Amino acid sequence: MIKAVAVAIALAALVAGCGGGAKEAGPVPTAKQSHSSVTAGGSGTASGSTATGTPAPPLCEDDSTTVEVASQGGAAGTIMTTWRVTNTSASACRSFGYPGMDFHAATGSWLGVEVHRGGVDIINQTPASVVLDPGHSFYFVSLWGDVDTQNGPCTQFDRIKVTLPDNFASTRVDSKGCVDPGLVRVGPVTDVPPS
Repeated sequence: MIKAVAVAIALAALVAGCGGGAKEAGPVPTAKQSHSSVTAGGSGTASGSTATGTPAPPLCEDDSTTVEVASQGGAAGTIMTTWRVTNTSASACRSFGYPGMDFHAATGSWLGVEVHRGGVDIINQTPASVVLDPGHSFYFVSLWGDVDTQNGPCTQFDRIKVTLPDNFASTRVDSKGCVDPGLVRVGPVTDVPPS
């Protein structure tokens, strides 16, 4: 009995010590990555081959894509950003699920925000696999609160880190603003820009 309690306490301590990154980021990526930067990532995974048995394209990764803000607007204490991810490699790549995000505080550290999936009509679609040919783009939408709330003051940031689904490495995008770390939502990747 005492041994079981000790194991339970050790397990709880281990789980508690694993915090600090983006939350609700989904399962650990299924393929070994060769990147030196490690962070929490997206969710889900497309199958390793197509229905006809041909190999699926590799995952879209930070070193074969560019991530940029396609559009941004705000109202009623919420910033809505449409992100464009473009395949810069010479071959097709695939993605499925929800990107991860984090914000770099102007004071010098990453905030470790809890990114929630969907939950608002504009980002509540069912995830679908996306295959990108070279030079083509997929999109996702993020929403975050930019006002003080009962949870605390809005935190100034100077960069955003975007982690594509099923990836360990992130792309850092220069951006300034204010974020409520508890009010960050993201929609799934899609091959059609949101209207």
